Amino acid sequence: MCKLLSRIVSLSLFASVTCCQELPKDESLSLLQEGGYIIFMRHADAPSERPTSETAAQGNTNLERQLDEKGRQDARKFGEAIRRLRIPISSVERSPTFRTMQTAEYAGFREVIIQDFLLEEDMIGVTPNRLNRLLEELAKKPQSGNRLLFSHSGNIMASFPELNPRIEQGEALIIDPTRIGNILVSRIKITEWENF
Repeated sequence: MCKLLSRIVSLSLFASVTCCQELPKDESLSLLQEGGYIIFMRHADAPSERPTSETAAQGNTNLERQLDEKGRQDARKFGEAIRRLRIPISSVERSPTFRTMQTAEYAGFREVIIQDFLLEEDMIGVTPNRLNRLLEELAKKPQSGNRLLFSHSGNIMASFPELNPRIEQGEALIIDPTRIGNILVSRIKITEWENF
């Protein structure tokens, strides 16, 4: 029981003290090139209106939200920048939604793991159990390279409730899983990667 209580307290601390003075983006880039970090990213631009059967992208049989032209271009440029900058990615994981699948695919990632814990799109659906699982995942240091997680605003804002301004579509949080409390290293918008 004491062990469980200790774990709950540490997860609460992790969830409530996440924001810190961010590093300059070029310093974050150097850290990412060394590996050991988590890139916790919201999917690229996807309009809130769902497509019709006529406007749905190929494979979008459930007529889910999908990337628009800007989202597709941004995702492509993001993937190109990751490779050009030699940022090692050891694991790419995404929620089961069509727009996170598109973001990963347009970025050029082929071996992608689908993770239910990355699914919640609004904070209302983020249950304590799901949040605890997500926080546990954010505390795992990759054995090599960096871990790239494509998710949604609900999950990201529940994990970082003090984040201000709110997470944008395509924006990434760079996380140091070895830190206690101040784990957020920096924020990088999807359009900023190509300028490094």
